[in-house]
Amino acid sequence: MRKHIRTRPTKKPKGTNITSPEQEHKYQMIKLIRSGRSMREASALVRSATVGLSTEYASRKDLRDLASLEGGLHSITKTRYDAKQLAKIKFAPRKDIIGTREEHLATWLVNHAVGSKVNWTRDGNLVRKGKPNPSRPGSSKGKIGKSKVHGAREVMRDMKSLVKILQNLQAKYGRTDTTSLKKAFGSIRKETTAL
Repeated sequence: MRKHIRTRPTKKPKGTNITSPEQEHKYQMIKLIRSGRSMREASALVRSATVGLSTEYASRKDLRDLASLEGGLHSITKTRYDAKQLAKIKFAPRKDIIGTREEHLATWLVNHAVGSKVNWTRDGNLVRKGKPNPSRPGSSKGKIGKSKVHGAREVMRDMKSLVKILQNLQAKYGRTDTTSLKKAFGSIRKETTAL
């Protein structure tokens, strides 16, 4: 006689234990925003802004405009306001950045350690209290909204026209008006909010 042994059906795993860097970054953003830390601490705001500036959540046009504005303002600050340098000012994304483009733009927007890499090690309320949960791809869907960039294109257009006017004045009269360029650069404000 043969006995038939019934086995229990195995449960499907909820996810793998290996978490990708993108999943970790999204997890940290959600946790930081829900706890309110992202608006109090600069490093937490940089982490949240980095995720929000990824191509998954921001449009390519907005990212291109923001990178071009940052590149143009960087080229203005590194000039010495002389005629040769004024002619070289271009509003285009920079190529000499450290880390990813999202990290670079996020540190620039928040004015926190501009140009440095973002530290993604867990701290504070991000530290795990127990065994790690398996990661589930797609679990951040619907929790992180689309990012919007307001005014970057208009500021870039105004700065381009100011530089063009200064270039024309320099060509016509032989000197540059550096005070107006410095005032215009100093009047630019950046603001990051989480809604």
